[in-house]
Amino acid sequence: MTASTGWTVCSSPAPGASPSATPAVRAAVDWRGAAVVAALALFITALIAAPVLLAPAERLFGREIVGRNHDPFTVMRQFLRPISFGLYTQPVTDVAGALLARVLYPVTAYNMLLLLSFPLSALTAYLLGRHLALSPSGAAVAALAYAFSPFHIAQAAYHVHIAQTQWFPFYLLALFLCLDEPRPMRVGLLLVATGCVAFSNFYGGLIAAVITPVAIAAYWLGVARARARSIRGLLVTTGSLLLIAGGGIAYVWTVAREVIANPAAIAFGRADLFRYSAKWWSYLLPPVQNPLLGDGARRLWLEAGVGGGMLEQQVSLGWGIIALGLVAAARWLAGDRQPAALRNVPLVAALALAALACSLSPERRIGPFTIVRPSGILYGVVPMFRAYARFGVIVQLMAALLAGMGADWLLGAGTRRGKVACTALLLLAVGEYAVWPPALWRDVLPTAAHRWVARQPVGLRVLDCAKSTPAESSVPWLTDRQLMLLGGQFNDCTEPNLPEKLAASGYTHLLVRRESPTGRWFASHPPPEGLRRLEQFSDSEVFAVSISPHPVFGETP
Repeated sequence: MTASTGWTVCSSPAPGASPSATPAVRAAVDWRGAAVVAALALFITALIAAPVLLAPAERLFGREIVGRNHDPFTVMRQFLRPISFGLYTQPVTDVAGALLARVLYPVTAYNMLLLLSFPLSALTAYLLGRHLALSPSGAAVAALAYAFSPFHIAQAAYHVHIAQTQWFPFYLLALFLCLDEPRPMRVGLLLVATGCVAFSNFYGGLIAAVITPVAIAAYWLGVARARARSIRGLLVTTGSLLLIAGGGIAYVWTVAREVIANPAAIAFGRADLFRYSAKWWSYLLPPVQNPLLGDGARRLWLEAGVGGGMLEQQVSLGWGIIALGLVAAARWLAGDRQPAALRNVPLVAALALAALACSLSPERRIGPFTIVRPSGILYGVVPMFRAYARFGVIVQLMAALLAGMGADWLLGAGTRRGKVACTALLLLAVGEYAVWPPALWRDVLPTAAHRWVARQPVGLRVLDCAKSTPAESSVPWLTDRQLMLLGGQFNDCTEPNLPEKLAASGYTHLLVRRESPTGRWFASHPPPEGLRRLEQFSDSEVFAVSISPHPVFGETP
């Protein structure tokens, strides 16, 4: 059974009636289809994240596209602190993570919060697709393509906040419902959805604020205007959003006044916009996570001089998804309005193009002319944002919806050729979005030697021959302070008398990473007297301190 909530979808026109005169009909929300899609997405998530689920307290989901980064570990440590609200608090995600960390190990809490974003993204994208008149199968195509898009998979490796992609379809659905008929319950839903998308992550708020005028204009002109009391829906929705925005500004003024009073104080350099904005061809290249095409894509990015910004370039749409979307666009241009979802092609295309323009670099020079793009204008208003490639999440969502519309038309055509074409393009999309689960995880600790130390009984005191950096600062607390980084009197693991100093300071072991200057020194020299090679791994090795403290070094660390 399904529960009726008054959500609306476009009905088929009566013979001879124009599409613009078609009244909306009330339809029960497809909760059964939504549950099936969410369950399928949960199964796929468990499949691709199986290595993480086997050891959720020791492993992180995702491939390290740009090396080890401090972001996941900074967030985990934040989960352990008392819940508070300040400049860097993103409440919806941070509070949820902190509550999970109260009952789970912080690494486990982080993983659960991250992995749940996949089935939730599929669920909300499915509901949005059904509201835009997609069939259950077309909405399922859109939902799964969006939930497991290269953008989502890539960002999940580093940014749990950006990975909360479920709030964008939820927000657009609430917005469209309110434009259809602004009843109190729908205004309330819009309030909740706006809060979720804006306070789940900073970029979510920026993206929602920028695309909302486009979404309102395109939906009202293309869908809602033909309905009774459409002006009322437009005015109530716009007025509600302005009030919500005012409340959001008041919140920011209360907890992080400097964002409004002095945005330049937390601004990024304008040069960062070019590194962290998308290239137009980012949408056409395969993702670097793809097991067959990924290495080739990585080489192309490196040859193009994209190194540290490679993560933000993972906005690939896939040629299968693009081809299905082009089918939908071509049928609309040909005047075809059946199935009913095709009537929403202009709406979806407008949002895709707007988001695509915002995702690009701030300017482009063509001969003597400089073309200023939206990100260049936005930077003047909100200079604390730099990764405009993240507007690609809306491009991914709209491309997935267009693909669902194309699949609907091909299947609805009732021809064998259409079904074969649809199947072929969907298989192509699956191949392009495919990942290899054994390669889609990494240990929270840098090397196998670190993991060996963490699994030993409490009582070890290990010096790691690596300097403290934002990325490495998590190592001591992840190993329960059994392992310390270089600093203080220990700045060089190749210095003379190191074993005596280690023993005098209470260290029991020394950890050396092979791919480091220290590691290369130890590889070409025998261990100093007083150090015994204990464990060897492909990326590291552990030495035991086998000498007693010497009086000359004292007894204090």
